[in-house]
Amino acid sequence: MDPQRKSVAGPIAKSSIKSSRKSLAATSAFLRRNNSKKGVITVHTSTPKVEHHSFHADQNQIYQGEVNLLSIINTNKDIMCCKYTEDIKDIALGLSDGTVRLFDCINGNCSHTLVDEEFRNYPGPVTAIKHRPVNPSHPITDTFLSSYINGYIKCWKYNYEQCLYTIKEKRQTLGLCYHPRHSKFITYGDDAKLNMYDEETQTQERAFHASGKKNMTDGHSSRVFACSFNPRSNHELISGGWDDVVMCWDARQPYATRYFFGVHLCGEGLDFDKPGKQILTCSWQDNNSIQLWDYGSCKLIETIVPDHHQSKLYCGKFVPKTNLMVCGGTDNNILRVVDVKMKTTECSIRNNPGGIYVFDYGTVRRKPKKDADGFKKGNDLKNIPRVAFVSGKKLQIVDFG
Repeated sequence: MDPQRKSVAGPIAKSSIKSSRKSLAATSAFLRRNNSKKGVITVHTSTPKVEHHSFHADQNQIYQGEVNLLSIINTNKDIMCCKYTEDIKDIALGLSDGTVRLFDCINGNCSHTLVDEEFRNYPGPVTAIKHRPVNPSHPITDTFLSSYINGYIKCWKYNYEQCLYTIKEKRQTLGLCYHPRHSKFITYGDDAKLNMYDEETQTQERAFHASGKKNMTDGHSSRVFACSFNPRSNHELISGGWDDVVMCWDARQPYATRYFFGVHLCGEGLDFDKPGKQILTCSWQDNNSIQLWDYGSCKLIETIVPDHHQSKLYCGKFVPKTNLMVCGGTDNNILRVVDVKMKTTECSIRNNPGGIYVFDYGTVRRKPKKDADGFKKGNDLKNIPRVAFVSGKKLQIVDFG
């Protein structure tokens, strides 16, 4: 029997891209207000010397825990996605009109605007911005990929505002995912398929999809919104979307090898831990929105309820080298840092101007101090990188601890 959806699909919005998508440990809570001036773009950026100064924010935002607001960028268009560049000197924003803008992380100025003649004639919202994972064997190329709701995938040399190549898919392309080591990437969309491309030749190598056999669950049956490679394998990946099923794939086979039910994904709410043994799911549903799964057996390990604030989640990721995770969603329009082991919310920002659809990690601003024996002092909050998150027409950059 084909899988049946058990929950309501994600929210439908005008732009069509938006359709595609409890505080025991809190130390303090306070309200911040300001009547901001409406303009095309306004930027407020702090420097490291005044990093403990927090700008007043809109929409009666409520901060809990040790949250430090570093920068605010307001635009006149809905921001659909964001991504730091390879050297983390700039941050790229994908807008609802199909434009990609880069902002300098030091002064907040708009450094580049990426749009070509082809896209001016056939515009569509940006759905994802990704670059190849940075490692010592891979030089910084000053390029990234962007995907669009109308099926375009473009590679930009952003320093020169030049499009190097374009791939056109006959579907709504809803996201991208890079291989952690090889020059390959996955795209996924509304046709329930995942396409793997070779970045060097710009050609499609294979597609992952259901076999179509009756009573077989070996592929997706609805829109796909999330994909993640296993960091310990060159061939294994997972994906999820509107059909409430997370599929486990092997790149050497066209059909899924195993799966688990009960996860309704509307954004990038899927992640592996560093050993590649556990899966984090952050789902758009009232209950069981944060869960940990065993990758080998596809069995539920535990459901995490970090506080009493109900939120349907769009995105979530583990924080490297810590026991923490960051997730964001709608309802309370909340971004929060959760201790996975203690199952508590360490920090949160509620009542943002819109739902938190996506975020990205920057650099760690403070180096942890060491005691006399050489061990690091302090809690994991000091090790969280800067977090840039999107909420409506606003991008905010924060750090914690």
